[in-house]
Amino acid sequence: MTEQKQIISAVDAHEKYGFDLVDLETLRYGLIEVARDMHETLMRGGFSPIVRDVRDCTAAVHVRTDAGWEMAASWEGCVQHAFVSQHIANFVMDEWDESILKPGDVIMVNDPWRGAVHCSDINLLMPVFWHGEVQFLLHTTSHVADMGGPIPGGFANGTQTCFEEQLKFPPTLMYAEGVPVRPVFNYILENNRVPHLVLGDIRALSGALQVGSRQLTGVLDRYGIDRVKAGAAYGMDVTEAAMRAGIAAMPDGDYRVSDFLDDDSIDPVPVEIVMTVKVRGDSMEIDYSGTSRQPNGNVGTAWIESTRAIIGAKFILDPSSPVNSGTLRPVEAIMPPGSAVCVLPPSSCSNHVDTGSRIVNLMTQAMAVALSDQAIACDSGTAGMMNIGGIDTRTGREGTPWATFSLPGGGWGGTWKSDGLSLCLVSMGNCRSSVQEHVERENPVVVWEHELMPDTAGAGEHRGGSGSLYTVEALAPTVVTITGDRIRAGAPGVQGGGTGMPFYGWLLHDLDPSVAMDSLDYTGAEPLFGIFDDDGRPDPDHGEFGKGAKYQTGKISQVLLAPGQGLRLIVGGGGGWGDPLRREVDAVLEDVDDGVYSAEFVERAYGLVFGADGTVDREATAVRRAELAAAREAGEWKVPTACSPNFRGSRTVKEVSA
Repeated sequence: MTEQKQIISAVDAHEKYGFDLVDLETLRYGLIEVARDMHETLMRGGFSPIVRDVRDCTAAVHVRTDAGWEMAASWEGCVQHAFVSQHIANFVMDEWDESILKPGDVIMVNDPWRGAVHCSDINLLMPVFWHGEVQFLLHTTSHVADMGGPIPGGFANGTQTCFEEQLKFPPTLMYAEGVPVRPVFNYILENNRVPHLVLGDIRALSGALQVGSRQLTGVLDRYGIDRVKAGAAYGMDVTEAAMRAGIAAMPDGDYRVSDFLDDDSIDPVPVEIVMTVKVRGDSMEIDYSGTSRQPNGNVGTAWIESTRAIIGAKFILDPSSPVNSGTLRPVEAIMPPGSAVCVLPPSSCSNHVDTGSRIVNLMTQAMAVALSDQAIACDSGTAGMMNIGGIDTRTGREGTPWATFSLPGGGWGGTWKSDGLSLCLVSMGNCRSSVQEHVERENPVVVWEHELMPDTAGAGEHRGGSGSLYTVEALAPTVVTITGDRIRAGAPGVQGGGTGMPFYGWLLHDLDPSVAMDSLDYTGAEPLFGIFDDDGRPDPDHGEFGKGAKYQTGKISQVLLAPGQGLRLIVGGGGGWGDPLRREVDAVLEDVDDGVYSAEFVERAYGLVFGADGTVDREATAVRRAELAAAREAGEWKVPTACSPNFRGSRTVKEVSA
């Protein structure tokens, strides 16, 4: 890891950029403040919980340079947006006739092959003129609640082409000189399940651009175009130097890793993603050669993995400097056309989340190989995302369309310094979970549980973070799309650490909160997906994938809930770092006291021995740990995958139906 340091003297700065170093520092942070003001305006003005609560949105400032449009500053809620923002700006401006742009014009695009992450993400770009020429582009983006198509919420699991998905827009004029282009608005709103939410979010996106334009124009008026552009160049150069310093600290070499998505939502065959990280000096190349062909289902992505992999490297190598174009400069990517990371149209690519999560996991695995002890284990690799919506039937709200978005989240992996973070979203997004009180106030659902789930964190000298338990009940007929992965295997550990719990889901019939809130009792629950033993209990090490479950995938569309029915998800924790037999006994006992682990699980994974009075026998524990270490050396024992030994009451689909 690197710390941000001064990379240039005041004399050299004046010679290179032509201005005082104090002004350059002021302006690089001034541009960040413009992006921050845009982002905060967007969040305050957003109508849907996706913007207002989840922070699935970003703002950026792009500057014209000899290399094209470069991102001078960003303020991310959803970090992946900041990494793709610069490319979206270039895709749009390469295609748009710049000579017809006018002040107040706003261009909208959501086409994945023209830069957008997926069709659910609306991108708005506004030019900022200086003396009649476009010198800056302001950019706001947000995931919206719906953009039409057959699947509410846009994650079109089970589709094969983009024609079966949402409305897809090439660069389109949305505001002409500040005036809404009515046909565009009408087309979006009349093909939308929740037009009131989407209209509110579009207006918030546009309003944030107005704020940014006013702020940036004020900076230009005060400092002048040459000084502001010099500050932008300086800021990007500072970040580039920090990123290059982080890469240079890695040993030169080719670091090849691979991992699998469970399936593509159509075919049960796992999708392999191969990544070779090539480090030479202060530069890095990410090569995806060997990755599976583009899938039939919707998990492939159009191009965005060229930048999203950098998120994992940024976290580890350069966590301090702001994200801008300089972050991207030292990295090149090779993506075979027609592969899972570079699908060709008209392939479906609405579910970018699972692929992106795995890409960041792969980069952290490659860093673990390169940096050895200074490794980070994988996060949960899935957000357990749910798109929920329908038509309200409650008295006084009959016929009202509604939609909400849930990200239960999991755990991050353990590191060489500390345990992983618990109950948080995958690092690719860096978003927040929904505010459940808002969800219940605005929609006909009750969120009965969103809490830490015991025995989900991968065991280790530094354990992974714990995953989550999420239970929701429908109060009106409800349609749910579940988008998740890591069902076949949880998040892997590093340096001898254990695997986090995989992803599980159940349908709860006639949900009675007075008896159904026991996180370990699944009497009457219908297993939707997971790895189960013969009695229907979760058992990732000895059970069978999909045994007794309704689905053989965690990417499901159109799950119908009647009033009184519910869903329960368990999103696994992060992988562990290091040998769990070396974790301090007191730290393990603290985990038991805190509800991170059960006593039964730590006996299996950490070798603790408890006496009849419930206290740990330290001498017997030392002996037991030595026995387990010897058994592991002989290939007779391995660190168990995180999972509670105390599940009870589960039934198979056949038993539930009967």
